[in-house]
Formats: sequence, C-alpha cells, structure tokens
Amino acid sequence: MSYLDIEKRYKRGPQIITRKDAAVIVSETGLCPQWKCLDLGGGSGFLSLFLANLVPKGSVTTYEKKKEHAEIIKNNVKLSGFKNVKVINKPAERFAGKGFDLVTADMKGTEKLVKKIHTALKLGGYFAVYSPHIEQQMACKKTMEKVFKKIRTIETIQREWKIDTRGFTHPVPSQVVHTGYVTIARK
Repeated sequence: MSYLDIEKRYKRGPQIITRKDAAVIVSETGLCPQWKCLDLGGGSGFLSLFLANLVPKGSVTTYEKKKEHAEIIKNNVKLSGFKNVKVINKPAERFAGKGFDLVTADMKGTEKLVKKIHTALKLGGYFAVYSPHIEQQMACKKTMEKVFKKIRTIETIQREWKIDTRGFTHPVPSQVVHTGYVTIARK
C-alpha cells in the first residue's frame, strides 16, 4: 500500500498542508531518511505524517495546542501505522529539544519563535514556515533575517489540464490553485 492510499484514511480537522506544499519543503531541504524533525502547529497531522513516511530511520515530533486537533493527529498516526511520530498536546511555544534537522511551523505568531527554533536546529538544519497569508511570511522573514542567512519564499501553483484529443485543451475551469506560501531558511 502506498502513502497515498494510507493518506486517504486520514481525518481532516483544521486546514492541511497539501502534498504539493509538503513536497516543496522536502525538495528544498533534501530531507533524508534519518532526520529528526519537529512540526509546530500540527493541525490534522498531514505534514507530520508526510514527513514520517520519508524519515523511516528518523523521527517527527509534532506540537498541537488544541486538544481536539491533537486527538485527530493521534488517530491519523494510528491509521498510518507509523511508529516514528510523537504527538504532544502543548502550545508550540513550549517545544523542547535540540539537534533537529528540520523544523516546520504552520501557526500564527511563528515569528516569535524564530530565535528558539534557530537554537534548536543543528548546524546545516532547515526551518520551513507555511502560511496561506503572505503577511505572515513577511513577518517571519523579517525576524529570520536576524539569525538566518539563506531565506527563500516560494508559492507553488498547480493547474490541472483537461486534454481533449479533439483539440479542445484548457485548464480545468474550477480548481484550488493557491494553497499557501513556504519560507525556508538554513542554519
């Protein structure tokens, strides 16, 4: 069974980070199978589980402050069968640990945690911020510039096409194109 088959079983609560945005994080960081990852603002756990699938020799710890959302993540972890995910029902501001290869954040106020995240990353580690709003990315980038050198903001837009062999090819008329922005920095 592929990850896509497993993901179909997951329950959604709050808005998720889509695979196309998660893939940007993976491709821009070079995620490796043994990485130690921290996901702040776990939501429904889709990003945590996407990462867990790709780090079978590593780990993913996710912090989610809302109890009902943390329960959704825990249930999705059970459905996935992954043993390398730890769910902590606490505010992201209270995260603990160091030596992370990757820290991801999808929550309001991420800019307030930039210094703490920088300290928690190992040298060469990555920090990726997701948000559907460019203003949040701008606030994070302003703070990130104080401690990180390489910072890049990306929007990934995908359009599905209807290809008609009779010559009427065009984009599918109604689809979700914008999902969010990802800002990635390296320590």
